[in-house]
Amino acid sequence: MGAVADYVSEVRGWADSSVSQATRDRTEEFLGYFTRYHGRIFGYIFSMVPNEQDARDIFQKVCLLLWQKFENFDREADFFAWACGMAYNEVRNYFRVNSRSRLSFSQELLDKMAQEREDPEEGDRRLEVLRRCLAELPQHERDLLLEVYAEGRPIREIAERRGKAAQTLYNRLNLIRRKLFAEVQQALAEN
Repeated sequence: MGAVADYVSEVRGWADSSVSQATRDRTEEFLGYFTRYHGRIFGYIFSMVPNEQDARDIFQKVCLLLWQKFENFDREADFFAWACGMAYNEVRNYFRVNSRSRLSFSQELLDKMAQEREDPEEGDRRLEVLRRCLAELPQHERDLLLEVYAEGRPIREIAERRGKAAQTLYNRLNLIRRKLFAEVQQALAEN
């Protein structure tokens, strides 16, 4: 997220100009929270929005809102939960505006996804379980997942390079996802 580094530099630039020490302190405090939680805030948004670019656009709006409203933030509260509240409202607004889209989630589903994502400890636990389960996959399955999801390569391109039919890789990917889901669910149930 190079945009995050640009954002942090820009906010620091605002604070470095001729402003009071209190404003500089407030800026540094905000940047401390923001740099710690920006990835999780984006993940929270992306978990509810099906398109990455739309999630990034919403994230940018949320970043601006967080900065604008930071003086209202209760220092005794949880910054991540506060930020998720604003992010949730922006996601709801996104779906309200885009309600004619083919892919639109119900309010009930959005509420459920938001509740599940707001518990940072639960999210950390799930992520750790997912990492363990990924590590246990055979290397060729991990490689396929990484190419598709981490690198964002199209299945057709991967299939062509591997000399396989695209449908074969779609089917294989589906099996891997199901297997991984089952393993994660089982590991979470055991903990």
